[in-house]
Amino acid sequence: MAARRTGRKDFFLLRWIDALSEVSGYLSGACIFLATLIICYAVAVRALGGTTIWQTELAVYLLMFVTFIGGAYGLKHGDHVSVSVLVDRLPGRARSITLLVAAGLSLVIIAVVGWRSFDMWWMATERGWKSNTAWGPSLTFPYAILPLGMLLIGLQYLVIVARTIRTLLAGDDGQHDDEGGPE
Repeated sequence: MAARRTGRKDFFLLRWIDALSEVSGYLSGACIFLATLIICYAVAVRALGGTTIWQTELAVYLLMFVTFIGGAYGLKHGDHVSVSVLVDRLPGRARSITLLVAAGLSLVIIAVVGWRSFDMWWMATERGWKSNTAWGPSLTFPYAILPLGMLLIGLQYLVIVARTIRTLLAGDDGQHDDEGGPE
């Protein structure tokens, strides 16, 4: 963690959010493994002439989990797609300010998507929506993935914003580590 390398100790909440993002990554890894097993099972059943009604849909839900819940882990470690060819050439303070603005704008977008997806989840829950497939599971759980993922990503963006502000206030050179925060 960045704070350990510089001797500065992060606020407890920032460390807690980092840990939460780390857990989301490990859960996402488990979901990839589970989705792989489910798909292998479906292939084996079909090869033996059988059919299943649930495997494709469940695998899709698990991969949705990986995408949205695991996003916080990717953001924490800087594994998301970014175009930084110009930002990397900026001097330290300008780089930090640019990253702060980008994180702030991203946080606004994440908040809007999270809010709208929460509305959709709530509507599905209140109205008892079910999948329109032979399996027909409740859509409450799959629809909860997007707002929960946006919450986790938003929290991780708050960590990035807090660390970047701390870097700017401390007058550091603005270098950033692999976890998306200032070194």
